[in-house]
Amino acid sequence: MRFALPSLLWLLLLVPLLAAFLIWAWHTKERLIRQFVQSRLLAQLTVGVSKTRQKVRLGLLVAAVTFGLLALARPQWGFSWEEVSQKGLDIVVAIDTSRSMLAADIPPNRLERAKFAALDLMKLAKNDRLGLVAFAGSSFLQCPLTLDEEAFRQSVAALDVNIIPQGGTAIAETIQTALAAFKEGENHKILVLFTDGEDHEAGVVEAARAASAKGLRIFTIGVGSAEGELIRVRDDKGKLDFLKDEQGNVVKSRLNETLLQQIAGAADGFYLPLRGANTAETLYERGLAPLPKSEFNAKLMQRHHERFYWPLGIAVVLLILEMFLPERQKVRRPASVNTPVANLSDSTTADATVAK
Repeated sequence: MRFALPSLLWLLLLVPLLAAFLIWAWHTKERLIRQFVQSRLLAQLTVGVSKTRQKVRLGLLVAAVTFGLLALARPQWGFSWEEVSQKGLDIVVAIDTSRSMLAADIPPNRLERAKFAALDLMKLAKNDRLGLVAFAGSSFLQCPLTLDEEAFRQSVAALDVNIIPQGGTAIAETIQTALAAFKEGENHKILVLFTDGEDHEAGVVEAARAASAKGLRIFTIGVGSAEGELIRVRDDKGKLDFLKDEQGNVVKSRLNETLLQQIAGAADGFYLPLRGANTAETLYERGLAPLPKSEFNAKLMQRHHERFYWPLGIAVVLLILEMFLPERQKVRRPASVNTPVANLSDSTTADATVAK
């Protein structure tokens, strides 16, 4: 059993308050009546009034309100499987997991901000299939194209700088990995690339141009700042220290906006810096939403059966019972002894005769 609107269940906390108010009002009415009506007269006025029935009516009213609130929360149990056809895009999100993404020039750090933005994009792309590629010195498909938001969310949450042991930033290989995630003849192929652009391999622009010829459109999101930031990492003892190169020099990572602009331009997309909270919204509205969407069959979806009418029906029945349950019980009055007038006359005549 589940509720379609579980947030409304907190209203049930008001039921004890309603019960307490009704009981207080009932006792207050009784006290006021006793104050203003004499005891002998009160007994005559309340002949047949049942306090038990009054309490039952209060209980019925409270129970009706309780079941009414349950109906508002829309209880559901049981489900059926349905295959749903939807129109949407196929979007592969690629996130850089190299150690340069630990730079904190955009707090808390570049990698975490990229993950937040990917989840923001997921919320906007409700009818689109999403896939995830993680990359550093190499790349792999972390999550295939799917409509399952929870699967995509868990895949994004699992990303960290240790997921790919090979250092570096192989953007050209990432483009090929993303291209392989799409099937021939299907929807528009879209790659959204979150990275600081510190590529350590040549030929990335040529790889983007070649992928564009196969129908892949690339949008790049720059994560970081042009001024750059030192990278703090933990050593084997868990102590924080600055990342150093092979010569022992401290590494300062900078955002390579020029390269990211070239990649996007070569693949019919555009570049956006990851700044503020509206980057994903701008990307979707300007770049993705205008694209024509293809129809595809979603996997089987569960459609839960609504059962709100059961508690609603019980609430209505309880209200009807409360309305038609009288507070007074039927009281039988004792039959009065009536002496027949004819008999009384006969008795009087007989007594007169005896007297004579």
